Amino acid sequence: MTLRLSLAAALAVLAIAPPTLARPITYTGGTVMRADTHADGHHVRLTHSHTFRWSSSVGTIRYDGLARTGELDIEYVRVAHLAHRWNFPTAQGNAFIWGGVGHARTRLGSGFSPHVGLQLDYETRRIYTAFNSDLYEGDGWSHRMDVATIGWAPYEHDIDRLATWIVVRGTHTTNAAESGVMAQAILRFFTPTWWLEVGADENGEPLAGLMINF
Repeated sequence: MTLRLSLAAALAVLAIAPPTLARPITYTGGTVMRADTHADGHHVRLTHSHTFRWSSSVGTIRYDGLARTGELDIEYVRVAHLAHRWNFPTAQGNAFIWGGVGHARTRLGSGFSPHVGLQLDYETRRIYTAFNSDLYEGDGWSHRMDVATIGWAPYEHDIDRLATWIVVRGTHTTNAAESGVMAQAILRFFTPTWWLEVGADENGEPLAGLMINF
């Protein structure tokens, strides 16, 4: 079985948000728990950053009502790597890659499931942009999700104070029951130790996310 992942880069001439903002690697020794829920399922992940360039995670994902696989449940382990970081006077950009293995269950059966992924991000204290791509595969199926995100902070926050972000996200899933891009509008609050987001997709279905830094 061959992994296939189409990756794209999003460029933004925008211009440093807290370094833990939605990244697969935080600071050396940091541990992060993240949980997301939406109309089609949920995702829970626990990540430990061994260095500022490497982290390892364990997680579980569930999707409902997919076109080919019906329900999809995956338990996995993965390793992430900071491939490159761009430091600017008032901004920062990052390129992360990751890969892992797990066990998946679908209506087609259950078995071994490898996956790979990538994140590109660019941020300032007022603007955040990111592109993520994840590919999971199993015997007779593949599930790929591409996500483009842009966020805007109404005010420039201090790193130790509550930050508020307005976020718009577009998601395309190859195995989704509905084709096309699903738009989401999100209100995000975070501090250096936690993050909470609430919102809805274009169909009016609610979504929420929680992240805690230990």
